[in-house]
Amino acid sequence: MSIELLSMLGGGVTGFVMRLIAAQGEAQAKAFERMLAAQSASDDSSDRAAARTDGVWVRRLIAIVILFAVVVAPFILAIANIPVSIEAENRGLISVIFGNGGYKQVEGFILLPEVRQGMLALLSFYFGSSMVKR
Repeated sequence: MSIELLSMLGGGVTGFVMRLIAAQGEAQAKAFERMLAAQSASDDSSDRAAARTDGVWVRRLIAIVILFAVVVAPFILAIANIPVSIEAENRGLISVIFGNGGYKQVEGFILLPEVRQGMLALLSFYFGSSMVKR
């Protein structure tokens, strides 16, 4: 093999390697630009979401009402001695005909399962969100 042929082969391989490296660098640059554009769009979206205050007062009102029903209302009703009416147990058609159904009055405050579940959800949300560092 002659020196000219080896020189041409070496130059061809070197040109191929340089072209391959340049193409990889160009692909990485384009990928980086796409990543920056995606991050910019994500930052813009998050800034708009942080500026939005829809529903803040509604959520606060729900939290206040649930806390009132669980913490304050039992004490108020215990002091005021206000009776609460509940529906008596209905045992079928016979109790409806003979009038054993109806309503009963009880002393105290009835804490419904829905209110307890709401309180648990509220506590878990606020304590869960407080664990996240800002």
